[in-house]
Amino acid sequence: MARHDPNRKLAALLREAQWSAGELARAVNALGTAQGVRLRYDRTSVAHWLTGSRPRPPVPDLVAAAFTQRLGRLVTPLDAAITEDRPAPAPPADPGGADALPGLMELCREDADPELRASLAAGAYTLGTVSSLTWRTDEDDCAAPPSSEPGIASTPGIASTPGIASTARIASAAGIASTAGPGNAAEVEALEEMTRLFAGASLRHGGGHARTALVSYIGDDASRLLSRPAPDRIRAELLTSTAQLTHLLAEMSADDDRPGLAQRYFHLALSLSQEAGNRRQYAITLRAMGAQAGRLRHHLYALQVSESAVEAAGSGADADTLAFLLVQRALARAQEGHRRAALDDLVTAERLHSRAGSPAGPFASYPRAGLDYQRAEALLALGNRPEGQACLETSLEHRPTGQHRPLALTHARLARALLHAGQLEAACTHWHRFLDHYPHLHSAQVRQEIAQLAQHLRPHLRQRRAAGVLERSRTLVAL
Repeated sequence: MARHDPNRKLAALLREAQWSAGELARAVNALGTAQGVRLRYDRTSVAHWLTGSRPRPPVPDLVAAAFTQRLGRLVTPLDAAITEDRPAPAPPADPGGADALPGLMELCREDADPELRASLAAGAYTLGTVSSLTWRTDEDDCAAPPSSEPGIASTPGIASTPGIASTARIASAAGIASTAGPGNAAEVEALEEMTRLFAGASLRHGGGHARTALVSYIGDDASRLLSRPAPDRIRAELLTSTAQLTHLLAEMSADDDRPGLAQRYFHLALSLSQEAGNRRQYAITLRAMGAQAGRLRHHLYALQVSESAVEAAGSGADADTLAFLLVQRALARAQEGHRRAALDDLVTAERLHSRAGSPAGPFASYPRAGLDYQRAEALLALGNRPEGQACLETSLEHRPTGQHRPLALTHARLARALLHAGQLEAACTHWHRFLDHYPHLHSAQVRQEIAQLAQHLRPHLRQRRAAGVLERSRTLVAL
């Protein structure tokens, strides 16, 4: 299609969606806001697209995502004929590919380069086919059996895993000579220690803190360990630990306003989990991907991915893992209006969590504070404000004092719920507590909360408490 030829594909999609040009523009603006991209399109902008003008990235992906949400089927930028005549950013790789480690190393190298990092951050989140995320159960693959201790993540006891690629192939693909000695349990322990370190830093200070340090660690140390020969069991554990580190990097990237980059890291974490034969870790990463989709307002896709996470865990999953997965599916079901199914998931998750006994630690257990926060989100989505508020208060009681990010988000969420219930004074108390944590954080989600704070309190400026909260927030943002 020439640049100024009428865009008949886009016009057909508008008719199918029963949207006006202005409605499409508003949907694109809303999706851009959810991804940290401020857009001000209107009906005249869409009119230009209909006459052949093509918006710059990431707008074509946002247009496609808007139609995907509206129509309930996958729509690509090509379907809407709004892509620029330029190479598109690399899409997330389907999990299970043999190039997971080299692909991860290359992406980390680019992410560690300040000049290339900006273009990676600009990549948009895209919607794909959920079928590509299914855990592979081919006869040539074998899943890790449950560990002796229950937990969200386990050390797979694998004597021989045909699905794991040979050390020589990976080293060759990565361009590394395997001159060091064989891998051992001490190296697994080192990766697990770094997982705890970076997970703790993210909880305390948000995803924007130490994210590039994790990029460098994975690109240098973790990849070096995986390039060495190792017994199958050790190699599976190294792959699992690297998958967990990559999962953390995806979470931190999402919380640093890099949704498209986070998606790519999530897909690589899936591939490493598949290669390790660890379906538990695979399911946990799928769960996080469903949560990301929900935060970006892709609620149907979030539900589909959350359902895939439960299926991937399998019937042998432990109680902690199932509670972790089901409470996320409950939220996704609630957001899609499936009230009865959402409540069933919440009841089951609560029952499973009550009998779980996993050791503390990232990917090892599901803390009570996390369960209560997610239950609250689902209940509030269902319109059950009193019980949702009670769950948020319980979550705060169980949350360690140094975890600034979850504490800040919980106080902010409770403040919004209280304001909607007409309890302005109580809401302001929790917003002040949210602001207590704000200076410690580098988090896009927290920045979004402080922007929402201003929107919610602006109609109440004549109230002294509300005006005080708003003034304090402006002072903190200006620092």
